[in-house]
Amino acid sequence: MLLTLLSPQVKAAKWRVFRVMPAAASTPLEGVAAGASDLWVVRAGATALRWDGRVWGEDGEPYLIVGRGREMWRFADGPAGVVAGRWTGRGWTDQPLGALDAHVTEAVVAGPGDVWASGLQWTDAGMRDVSWRWNGRAWRKVTMPWPVTAYAATGSSDVWAVSSIDRVTRFQHWNGSRWTAIAAPGGPIEINDIVALSPTEAYAVGSVTKAEGVVLRWNGSAWSQMKRRLEGGAYTHAMADGAGGVWMAERGYLVHLRNGRWMRQSSPVPQAELKGLAQGAGRMWAIAEDAAGQYVLSAP
Repeated sequence: MLLTLLSPQVKAAKWRVFRVMPAAASTPLEGVAAGASDLWVVRAGATALRWDGRVWGEDGEPYLIVGRGREMWRFADGPAGVVAGRWTGRGWTDQPLGALDAHVTEAVVAGPGDVWASGLQWTDAGMRDVSWRWNGRAWRKVTMPWPVTAYAATGSSDVWAVSSIDRVTRFQHWNGSRWTAIAAPGGPIEINDIVALSPTEAYAVGSVTKAEGVVLRWNGSAWSQMKRRLEGGAYTHAMADGAGGVWMAERGYLVHLRNGRWMRQSSPVPQAELKGLAQGAGRMWAIAEDAAGQYVLSAP
């Protein structure tokens, strides 16, 4: 396994293959999420897989699971439309959105009793963007300035919503009472993911071109493009490591950033596409797939 260090002080856990599954072209990997003691792997058109720390099992057919710690939510199709479910530690308690012909594409848990979700809904006028918010008692439809392609949050008064379409990127920030538009650095960029560490530190990752990745940093007052970074392609996913740093995924590599120091580590399955990152249940997680199989990776 190749390690590329830009500083001898940088230390990050090595990634390894945690589980190998047969190739499944008809049920590609959709995402991964980790709670306080459980890991979920979401597959398109198939049951989700759950690791409870001891054994693997199947867990319904959600198409999206998000959250952190003990606040985990899943989204699935139901006879009355989108069904959102909250994890109790033993199972899911459904809280229907009451949205027919809709599909949630992005969501974030901002805190206990505070969840944001966005997606698409088919209407007589055609497909339109739609968003909802859970207030601890019920889901309510809310209006967002732009379509949401990624969310991040550190709390109910620090929520980020990104709209990045056709290399036009807009940032929106929720301070607990209203959304404010925050300017993105100039130039065409595509943001694929965003992660917030604190109200004064967040990172958005993506690409300028397919062969040139980009990392933007929020310092509490403005976004700026990080000049010093490892050369490489587009970053597709980002996740906090739980210790003040961030892991990012690019083709064949996992990249770590902490305190301005970078490290690139080759994936244990470098030929496979990395499809998601998660942090929880005591470690970092990633999922990947190629023509030969599907993989769950972990560190340490």
